[in-house]
Amino acid sequence: MKQNEVIGIIGGLGPASTVDYYKKIIERYRNITRKDEYPQIIINSVNMTEILNHLELAEYELLTQKLLKNITQLEKAGATIGVISSNTPHIVFNQLKKESPIPLISIVTSTVEKAKDKGYKKLLLTGTIFTMGNDFYLKEFEKENIKCITPNREDKQVIHNIIFPNLENGIVIEEDKSKFKKIVEKIILEENIDGVILGCTELPLMVKKGDLSKPILNTIDIHIDKIVKSIIY
Repeated sequence: MKQNEVIGIIGGLGPASTVDYYKKIIERYRNITRKDEYPQIIINSVNMTEILNHLELAEYELLTQKLLKNITQLEKAGATIGVISSNTPHIVFNQLKKESPIPLISIVTSTVEKAKDKGYKKLLLTGTIFTMGNDFYLKEFEKENIKCITPNREDKQVIHNIIFPNLENGIVIEEDKSKFKKIVEKIILEENIDGVILGCTELPLMVKKGDLSKPILNTIDIHIDKIVKSIIY
């Protein structure tokens, strides 16, 4: 590992995926290094309800300042790099990156890099209604000439309701999984996409490799791979 590198995670968005980040970072680190040691991780678990309120009211400046405060707390605790264990807050990532006291690793740019490496040209983005309804993913994909589409308004709401509250609390309901698959497979058939972005870090709790007729881009695994490699190489 690079000397004195410490991972700082803004967690709690939601709690289930934060636990997943912690476990998978350690697992991925040990798989790569083949060493009997662990990376140092600091987690700042924030109030998800407050974050969601800012998003619902489109209070992006308040959201930025709140997250910046959380990142600064991580830096003061000893973190040398920072990550947000959620897709949706990346709505304000570019501004956060400018003001952050430590380097930040984006789940969005990590996913775009993976899609480019795979040679994908057209992808379906799924996630919260905030993620699907904003263009922060779409703009990053456009830079690499990759088309990124989202479901229609009704299907966006269905997917959002699958995520909240059950998946956010780590609860997987088979009926919800069937609803998700039905929506996605319809779009796969109509739009001839190359893959499906699981643009919510809770969706992989429900949707696994092989569940869909097209490959999935699991953003949490992609992000974790980028994080771990950044502290090793």
